[in-house]
Amino acid sequence: MKITSCLWFLFLLSAACSSRFNQQTEEQLSEATLDSLKHVYYQLNDTIHFTWQNMMEDEDGKLRDMQLLLNEIRNADVYSTDSLDSLVQMVDAMRMIRYDSVSVGNPSLINRYDSLALLTSETIVRYAENLPGSNYDPMINVLMDRVLTASSDAVLYRLSYDRFIKDFNLFLERYKNVMADIDSSGNSVYKRPTFRLVNDYQEQ
Repeated sequence: MKITSCLWFLFLLSAACSSRFNQQTEEQLSEATLDSLKHVYYQLNDTIHFTWQNMMEDEDGKLRDMQLLLNEIRNADVYSTDSLDSLVQMVDAMRMIRYDSVSVGNPSLINRYDSLALLTSETIVRYAENLPGSNYDPMINVLMDRVLTASSDAVLYRLSYDRFIKDFNLFLERYKNVMADIDSSGNSVYKRPTFRLVNDYQEQ
């Protein structure tokens, strides 16, 4: 609930920002208008950064819980070395193909990552369930539950991120001729890719 409330607040804030810059005209910008646009721009940047950081922390937690469960299995000393090693390799493979803020725009990579994450979590839990005495090990049971539910917030994070990026990209398109005045950092300003979930859901 805390995550949902926080993302809902950010969505409302972003929607308010979007409404403000959509009301602007393409006439010569006054100093007051430029200051207002700067505020909207940096608010969008901060919101995107905050949402991304929380999403990455959620992914970190997913990988960490998988690794902790494998460690608990190893400590139980009732495992097959070959089977456990193959599970470790699956988790390592997830880390290898994990997406970043650029590769989110690659649907093939996202599908590969999500498919591997689902397969890995289900395989690890199934393996843990079949270990002798696993039903009596409270830590193994807690970690199995966490691994199975780790992706529950993933879609929520991605939808929120896509909405904020959509607003950001619309802002850049509308004010591309004055972005040098709005963003004075000297860094390159460019549209950012999305998971494309917002459009997918709207089309349904």
